Amino acid sequence: MNDPALHERPPASPGTPEMNPPIDLTDDHAPLDECIRHEDGLFPIRAVAHLTGINPITLRAWERRYQLICPTRTPTGHRLYSPDDIQKIQRVKAMAAQGMGFSQIAALLEREAVQGIPAPRPDSTPPARQVLSEQRSQPIAWAQSPQNSNQINNLIERVKTAVLHLDAMALSAVEHQALIWLSPEVMLRSVLIEGLQQLEQRDAWPDRDLGLHWFSQYLRMRLEWWLLQNASTPDSQSPLTLVDTWEIDRPMMAKEFILIMSLTPSFKVSILPPTLSQAQRVRLSNRWQARHWIRLLSPADTAAAPPSGRLSGTTQLHWCQLLPDEHPLHFTAAGVCQGGVSHCQHYLHKKLT
Repeated sequence: MNDPALHERPPASPGTPEMNPPIDLTDDHAPLDECIRHEDGLFPIRAVAHLTGINPITLRAWERRYQLICPTRTPTGHRLYSPDDIQKIQRVKAMAAQGMGFSQIAALLEREAVQGIPAPRPDSTPPARQVLSEQRSQPIAWAQSPQNSNQINNLIERVKTAVLHLDAMALSAVEHQALIWLSPEVMLRSVLIEGLQQLEQRDAWPDRDLGLHWFSQYLRMRLEWWLLQNASTPDSQSPLTLVDTWEIDRPMMAKEFILIMSLTPSFKVSILPPTLSQAQRVRLSNRWQARHWIRLLSPADTAAAPPSGRLSGTTQLHWCQLLPDEHPLHFTAAGVCQGGVSHCQHYLHKKLT
């Protein structure tokens, strides 16, 4: 390192042994303990990775893509992090763990810097955490509040336009913008799923069936990712509940996505792959030792046939057919639960508990 200020030490007193040579913080072979305890208060990237649990590749990506952290650079280009940088990294890590996107985190930090808001103390609640807590506690009410509804409606219109043009790039851009100020749950429920529901109610537009199928599959992938992110809540060891559509390759409807999301706070939920045969789904259910299996029928189906293959004796089947919201709960002779989302949701919560 060429910066003498980082190497200067007081001379040894006459008659005393020479002190150890100064530590080169950029030396990959320097003892890690010495780097962490370095008195200059600056830490190399490998020491920061050890202290924060964030690997160096991720730290560089946070700096390069989002400008989240701006460490000091030595004349030779090596990164050195201050204690404030390390505290900021810990805060970014905590907000990301709460479900915030990195673009959203970057916007929050920039807004705080412009407004001169001091960084929260480690033992205080970050503003982002408070916002996410409010969104998660009452996501529908939060999205429908006057101050948020206009922005969400604008996002929904952009989603619908992207689907009408089968434009995946435009759809992804809407997501990125939404995640700046919405939690993933609210973005899914109040923007993407609501957009699908409005498109389902639209009768005539070019390639309607293709567009609905394409967008449903897109939404399904997003929901599966969200389910994985929330797999630890409830307890990851809780019994598994599987969900699928009875018809192979049938796109899921908005009401079905809503039903699945309503189950996740209380149950461990997984969506079965749509391309598997009925026999393969039975085998997968048995291998995973699922406690419950919810099979969704389209409103056009009149009856349900039993799945091929033999289910494990511990797996309970639940046939469900979602109808418009005004329909009360009804059971067919074949044992299919029919009704609006709220009615079927209430019934399944009781059966799965």
